[in-house]
Amino acid sequence: MVDEEYEIIPTSPIRRIEKRIEKLETTGSSSESRRLIEQIIELIKSNQRVIDDVVKSNFELRSEMSKIPGKVDQLIGSMSEFMELLKTSATEDTVSEISKDVMEPVVSKIGELVDQGKRGSDATQAMLTSLDTIDKRLKRLTAQFAAMYRR
Repeated sequence: MVDEEYEIIPTSPIRRIEKRIEKLETTGSSSESRRLIEQIIELIKSNQRVIDDVVKSNFELRSEMSKIPGKVDQLIGSMSEFMELLKTSATEDTVSEISKDVMEPVVSKIGELVDQGKRGSDATQAMLTSLDTIDKRLKRLTAQFAAMYRR
């Protein structure tokens, strides 16, 4: 004789569990999860494209802004030369008193323009420093963002 034990178990709870499992397998919960994952991946890609565009725009802006100090320095040099010419012409004996009086406001205004050019150059340098800081922060954020999604 074989010593096997038997137990009487109602089959209705087992059938209900089987039906639930079958229902879970047939429903698209995995497809919904995949769709959600695909949407998240697409969002990550679009976010990365935006970050790349911002970094590219930032680089182009920095490139253009870096040209400004040289141009401002050239302008200041030209203005200084012009001022020297005006001062020289204003002090010559051949120039009448009327010309000196007429030229004095012009020389004064040009001096103000040179000062404004210098202030503009300083402001441009401050903007370049700020852009450099922004560039570093964007690179750091991009690296953090990329590291976060590699996990």
